[in-house]
Amino acid sequence: MPMRSLSPWSQRSQRDLVSQLEEFMNEFDRFPATRGMADFSPAVDMEDKNDMYLVTVDLPGMKKDQIKIDLNDNILTISGERKRETKEEGKYTERSYGRFMRSFTLPSMVSAEKIEARFEDGVLHINLPKAESSKGRSIKIM
Repeated sequence: MPMRSLSPWSQRSQRDLVSQLEEFMNEFDRFPATRGMADFSPAVDMEDKNDMYLVTVDLPGMKKDQIKIDLNDNILTISGERKRETKEEGKYTERSYGRFMRSFTLPSMVSAEKIEARFEDGVLHINLPKAESSKGRSIKIM
C-alpha cells in the first residue's frame, strides 16, 4: 500500500495555487471597472548602483507640491494624491486617481542628508547615496 503524505498540499499544488492567484490578481488589475475601486498605486523602478540607489516613480498629471518623500529607519515612503479632473457626463475614464503611499525598506543604510529628488515630465527621480548610517528626515523635491 503506497504511503500518502500527511500534508494536504504537495509542492506542485502549492505552485499551481500561487500561479492561479497571481493570474487572478493580474487580470483584476487589468479590468477597467475595478481600477476606480483600488487605491492609486504608481509604478516604481529601483536600481542598485555602485554608490547609490536610484528610485524612479511614474506620477503623470501630478505637480511636485502634491508629492511627499520621507526616510525613517531606512524605510523610504513616497506619498501623495492625484485628484480627478472635473467629472463630466458622458465622459469615460480609465486613469487612476486618489491617494497613494508606497514604502520600501532599503537594503542598506543611505546618507539621508545627501538624498536628492527631482520631478520632471511626470516622473520622480530619487537618488539615495549609500552610507554607513542613516537619519530620518523629509526630502524636498526640487
